[in-house]
Amino acid sequence: MAVLLLAEVNADELSRDTTAKADTAASMLGDVTVLCIGSAAANAAESAARIEGVS
Repeated sequence: MAVLLLAEVNADELSRDTTAKADTAASMLGDVTVLCIGSAAANAAESAARIEGVS
């Protein structure tokens, strides 16, 4: 099963701890894709891509 995880983004920063914990739980269900939304979410998306298990 594929899992879409909505990341917590504050300004342009990823809440890495929260997102990593959610990724750990979501990865038990299947492949995880993280969605970062916002006008300045590029930095957050790059950080999310470095979390183990995120595609």
